[in-house]
Amino acid sequence: MKKPAKTGLLTASLLLVGASVVGCGGGGAPTDASEKEFCDSLTSVFDDIDMSEQPSEKEALALIKAWAKDMEEVGTPENISDDARDGFELMIEQVGELKEDDSAADLEKLDESLSDSEKKATEAFEKYSTDTCGSMMDQDLPEVPTPSS
Repeated sequence: MKKPAKTGLLTASLLLVGASVVGCGGGGAPTDASEKEFCDSLTSVFDDIDMSEQPSEKEALALIKAWAKDMEEVGTPENISDDARDGFELMIEQVGELKEDDSAADLEKLDESLSDSEKKATEAFEKYSTDTCGSMMDQDLPEVPTPSS
């Protein structure tokens, strides 16, 4: 079994895009999560994937939405900057607004409509997440069976 190739794994692409998209903020998530709780929730996006049966786009989208709901319930640590917190809130709201029939292409287009301040918040959240939890790309990705030759 090999680690999934980025171009050959639609689901991982959907999940990674879902983990970094943003939109318009809400503000209801707690602000007192421990860094461990925050990081565990952030990286849990891959926990429920059974790559022996690659999920459809619809199933992957449901996983992204469940992950964002968990992130919202956990919240952020108190030491997160205001900009990074705004990016977190933007991400949670936009993922929550995704529709059942959205595709990977739809997800990739979400950041194209961001204002400069939303892009700044997104970048701040991504930096905070990476500085605090490490890169999502450094996490062990689920293994997938390689196609038979």
